[in-house]
Amino acid sequence: MRLASVVELCCCWLGVALVAVTAHSQAGQIGAIHVDPQDSKMGVTISRNPPAVIATSPEAANILRDLRASNGIDAQSAAPWHAELTYDEFDEDGDNVHSGTVEEFYVSPKKYRKIIKTDEFTQTEVANGAELYRDGDQGWPPQATLQAAREVFEPLYQSSVERQGHATPDKLDWTVGNTLLSCVVLRGVGMIISTDGLPKFCYEPGTNILRYTRGEGWDETVYNNMFLFQQRNIAHDLEVTHGGKPFLKIHLAKIGLLPQIDESLFLPPAGSPGPLTGSITVPSAILMKEYLVHRSFPPHFPKGVPGKVTVKFEVSKDGRVVRAASTDGPEELRKPAEEDAMKLEFRPFLILGKAVEVRSTTVYNIQ
Repeated sequence: MRLASVVELCCCWLGVALVAVTAHSQAGQIGAIHVDPQDSKMGVTISRNPPAVIATSPEAANILRDLRASNGIDAQSAAPWHAELTYDEFDEDGDNVHSGTVEEFYVSPKKYRKIIKTDEFTQTEVANGAELYRDGDQGWPPQATLQAAREVFEPLYQSSVERQGHATPDKLDWTVGNTLLSCVVLRGVGMIISTDGLPKFCYEPGTNILRYTRGEGWDETVYNNMFLFQQRNIAHDLEVTHGGKPFLKIHLAKIGLLPQIDESLFLPPAGSPGPLTGSITVPSAILMKEYLVHRSFPPHFPKGVPGKVTVKFEVSKDGRVVRAASTDGPEELRKPAEEDAMKLEFRPFLILGKAVEVRSTTVYNIQ
């Protein structure tokens, strides 16, 4: 059973009337969950020869669809909203290396105003329905900033079939810290064959409340202090660990509806050089993590020749690499690196729903 939301009128901000939605904790909710650092890398098995038969559950795919429909913000049909989150980023030694805020006024996927302020990056991004403008830093925000926002608003962004290729969903129970959760696991992802390292999306048993995810690599996220917003589960507090070590601590400071929309919020910023056009330069950390759908493994490099090779490449609107050129590294490794980069395949990179050409780089470290 869930308690009803309490709606109250709040003050205006930039001439926009806000309706803040304060939701009580859901009845029967499990308390705070934390990842046990000792368990994060245990038992992860990788093989170049995955098993011929992969466990699957017909029900798991339906559960995953229900989780997507019940958690985070529905970008397509959500009523206009305003939210602000803060985050802290930590290095491997546990030091707080970066902090920032993300504030967003959202009307639709093609109409929004996003304000990012960190100790290393400042940007206002405005989409007016047809074009995208930026004031301040013109590049893409740091990967940690983008991930912080996605973890809050799109907690199941790593569950799509497009991201996971030929993954097969299965059901299992999984213990996170001291808490037993029900989960959907995606089997057949890459070379990982053990359950420990596979992508997981775990929820409170008997509910659709998402409480833990494990994406590709070593990132794990727990969702705490849950509440309802527009009949969907949202977390006030999130913790992301990488290999069991703290990486991000995220706090959703506020979120509310926008019953009235101030169109001046979506005018091009005064300091913007103009709309984004032409081929877009995207950092490797974003393109490789968020959009890569296929790469050959292992790359074929000559034995006994160590070194590092940087390859610049261009991606067409349909996600194919059309050009690749090395810029440094041992001569014997350059051509194999370029050939491998040409085999990369990506999801189309969209700007306001339109596919664009992309430029990026990747680095090969050959031991």
